[in-house]
Amino acid sequence: MRRAFSLLALGITLALTAAEPAEPVLILSSIKAVDVDRANKDQWSAKGYIYDPDGLFVSAPPDAGMFAALEDGNDDFVNGVDFDAADCNALKNDRGIVCKTAGARVTAKRTNKVPKGVMIESQRNRNTTTMSSFYRLSAVFRRQEFNNTLSSPLTAIFGISGVGEIEDSVSNCNEREGARATKFLCTPSASP
Repeated sequence: MRRAFSLLALGITLALTAAEPAEPVLILSSIKAVDVDRANKDQWSAKGYIYDPDGLFVSAPPDAGMFAALEDGNDDFVNGVDFDAADCNALKNDRGIVCKTAGARVTAKRTNKVPKGVMIESQRNRNTTTMSSFYRLSAVFRRQEFNNTLSSPLTAIFGISGVGEIEDSVSNCNEREGARATKFLCTPSASP
């Protein structure tokens, strides 16, 4: 089911036309991951945007909680964090949400800027409903333990019970191996 939400299979350009998706969509700009040799020292982060036309996905965590997960190129689960409803708070004036628990934080704030690389047919008309449907996503997970070795592409998944899941993969990964840690920086592939 979660594969149905991914619209960026071949690049970073997303064309939202007059028939814009009614479901929420995750548009990642990067995933960073650090696989450390010591226990409970791994970390990962994701940045990007959530397109949420009806605002239900972003407004649901204070009532239903949220989970975030990282998968590797083989669709193997690498790491995940659960946020209870009590861990999530709505920002004032329906501007987004913040979910926090030990070592993890997810923030989604409404933005009037359309993400770079996203084309909206109605953007020429300055359709404010469409433009205010974007939320800037920032997710950081520290003091984690990865279940598997990382391999490209990396996929971030965010889900809310009773609402659904959104995910996106980034396949252009640079890997730097050090003495005690392997670092990954993954961004979307360039459009052909």
